[in-house]
Amino acid sequence: MISSVPKGPPVIAQTLKNQGLTAELRWRVGALLAMVVVSATATGWLLDGVREGGDLSLWDGPTLHWLVGHRDATATVAMTTITAIGSEVVTSAIAALVVVLLAVRRRRVEAFLLAAALGSAEAISLVLKHAVGRLRPPASAVLGPVEHTLSFPSGHTIGMATFTLALAYLWWRARPVRARAWLGWGVATLMTTWMAASRLYLGDHWLTDVVASIVLSWGVVATVVLVDIWAQQRSGQRSWLDGGIADSVARLRRKGVPLVD
Repeated sequence: MISSVPKGPPVIAQTLKNQGLTAELRWRVGALLAMVVVSATATGWLLDGVREGGDLSLWDGPTLHWLVGHRDATATVAMTTITAIGSEVVTSAIAALVVVLLAVRRRRVEAFLLAAALGSAEAISLVLKHAVGRLRPPASAVLGPVEHTLSFPSGHTIGMATFTLALAYLWWRARPVRARAWLGWGVATLMTTWMAASRLYLGDHWLTDVVASIVLSWGVVATVVLVDIWAQQRSGQRSWLDGGIADSVARLRRKGVPLVD
């Protein structure tokens, strides 16, 4: 007789329990795994709509036309400034500075996590742009310089969303209290929303471009956090990168290998 094998969430829950995780950590890991699944599913749904001209992409044209018809001088200055701040050059420079500062302050784990999140988001964005090959809105709808790169997803939006979400996590990680989690998430959401709005307002992207970028950033950051949790559980400490080096040095000393201090 073949016994039935349970599937779905019960299997995941039991697997996490078998790993010796606390109830709170199991809940956290389960939520992060769900976020990764939702991110992948939502991205697939958006892609399907873009290719077939249905689902949310039906609102691409109307959203662009409404924004074009409601532009004013004050909003244009604000949105142009926001987009300039979130440009690839500026964002990359700020991100590189933060990574270097973290590394100099011997916060190697945080530096690695931030670099991994941003690098992954950039790679995913480039791959999808060329895989989808979507054109940007017509030049007649664009305010400012017309960009000729591909449209799906929005590089500005995924960069801002990933950067701010990753920073929010690192801030909470240093002192994991609920107030930090909500405040960090709120600031990241606000900054991402403004960036997405600026890209739509200036006519540089379609609605589904920026929505896909936001969804993708959630999946990227959730994956990085899962890697962090896994590494912490393996090493038994929060500074797992330094801990791994220390463990290696200790093993070499026990074997009598001469080391230079």
